[in-house]
Amino acid sequence: MQLTLSPNPLHDQPQTLYINKVATLIGENGSGKSSILQSLFEERLNKRAHRHLNVVCFSSGQNENYSEKFGIYLKRERQAGRGLGLECLYFDKSWSKLLIFLATATKRTGKVRSFLRERDYINESTTEGDDQSTRLKCAFKIDKNYVSRIQDALKREENGEVNTLRNTPYFRSLDSFISTFHSRDYEFEQPLRKRNIEISANCLIDVSFDYPRQPQAGEDDVEAGEVNAQAQNITFDPEVSFFTQAADNDYFINKQGCKLIFKGGIELDHLSDGEYQLLFLYALIDLFDAPNTLFLFDEADSHLHYKNVEKLWSLLHSIQGNSITTTHLLDSISAKENRIEHLKVVEHGRINEENKIKQLISRLSVLSRAKSVEFEVCGKLPNIALLDDYNDWIIFTKLVIRAGWDISRLAPVHAMKKSSSYATASETFGKGKIDWLHGLSKIESPLITTKIFLICDRDEAALEWHVNDGVQVNGRTYRDLLAAIPWPHGTHISPYLLAWKRREIKNYLLSHTALSHYGVLHQINNNDIAQRNYLQPNNSADNDDIRRLNAKEVIDPLINTEGLGLDPDKLQAYIDLIPPQEISEDITNMYNFIIGKL
Repeated sequence: MQLTLSPNPLHDQPQTLYINKVATLIGENGSGKSSILQSLFEERLNKRAHRHLNVVCFSSGQNENYSEKFGIYLKRERQAGRGLGLECLYFDKSWSKLLIFLATATKRTGKVRSFLRERDYINESTTEGDDQSTRLKCAFKIDKNYVSRIQDALKREENGEVNTLRNTPYFRSLDSFISTFHSRDYEFEQPLRKRNIEISANCLIDVSFDYPRQPQAGEDDVEAGEVNAQAQNITFDPEVSFFTQAADNDYFINKQGCKLIFKGGIELDHLSDGEYQLLFLYALIDLFDAPNTLFLFDEADSHLHYKNVEKLWSLLHSIQGNSITTTHLLDSISAKENRIEHLKVVEHGRINEENKIKQLISRLSVLSRAKSVEFEVCGKLPNIALLDDYNDWIIFTKLVIRAGWDISRLAPVHAMKKSSSYATASETFGKGKIDWLHGLSKIESPLITTKIFLICDRDEAALEWHVNDGVQVNGRTYRDLLAAIPWPHGTHISPYLLAWKRREIKNYLLSHTALSHYGVLHQINNNDIAQRNYLQPNNSADNDDIRRLNAKEVIDPLINTEGLGLDPDKLQAYIDLIPPQEISEDITNMYNFIIGKL
């Protein structure tokens, strides 16, 4: 699913979010994860966007921004006398008891009912499977203002009016609720002072809950088109609409003081924080999941034991609708269901897909088990390129584009920074990257990686390359080192040790035309190299002098910004000056090798 997100308080531009069932926003505190959720929620609540979706928002704590906006919306709908379509809802923990009760009472095959059954917290009827043991105790009242409105409606009906407050689905549901759980004789002639009532799950069926009605022509308080859309968009039971309105701001039902009691007198409050939260999330899924539902879960995994974290993500990936979540937990990020495309790095309210793996590891390095973060993230990548620097991949891909090749074919490959640890001739070439593979092979999470390209700077190494491909390092020593990695049973991982024929990637930026433009060609074409090996127009200069040259002092000022490192705009401007004929065949060989293995 693709969503266009409106500007949020930290990012003043619209942006596009792609959701593959689940999109999990991660980032440091204050990065704007919650701002993105809140902006999306408010856009839907005010009917400015995403009108094809029912949006259900949950926060693990009290969020005044959500609750204030949702409270204003509910008050406006009540005052208009409308039966709510409730296409946009917000719930914090204060709603948990009420929603868990509704889920077990109305969803016999739901997640809440299964949870209670597994722990023997419930008695069920043998015939219909009704919940016979769960009870909700709450305070209930009817205030004098509502009684006055009902009496006014009666007078209007005596004068021939039909579409009054008494004819709304909400009133009819309230009247039936009072008859079932208080008194059949109550006629809304006087207020009901606050009193405690007990609602049993198996008696809820005795209440006649009405769906929002279709609007009638000429109704002042209803925009016909909008309510028609609401009525067609309803994907959950009318009990939810009634109780959500009744409990908001303790209107008729005091949700803050509710008690939810299971079999044997066990109260919801007696359960652990993790069980409590898992039940609440199960209730939201039970009551609201549908193909057109979008869940916004702000730190839904807080308080959960790591085993329940796995259950949560397994659940979210199995729902009919879609979800956007936020998290700080490494257990959530490393959950096997959360593949790399599900993780979204947020910076200053913006979803940043550039250098995503680098950003992920940077954000996660402060968490527990920091040393394993890199492996947890990379184990989710099907294809990895290990380079001495992230910028090497950027330079390589821009040269590929300039050479005229299809860059989209490299899209399945994710670049990682990992030093080759090669400093002297006595060291094994590529040892740092090979050691990293041993670490990856030991992760406990599922490993979905299949291809790993170890792309090393040559530096001073004396190497041989396979004749057929020109990029794969030849030698039995290296084949044995790669073959000795103990990959987990059942995995099929192919690592390839590759190297640039030139000293490093920046040597491939040496171009007669580009350097002439900047007036620095003489810094390369000088007495340090043979004249026959000088850079020439429309020549790739694939010779040993250019390969061995240390070109950093010439190239760096042209593509870097002092103090900040590589400048993408300066790099692009430089590469745009390089004629394709002056790009080394090594770039083409590396490109062909990688896409040939994917």
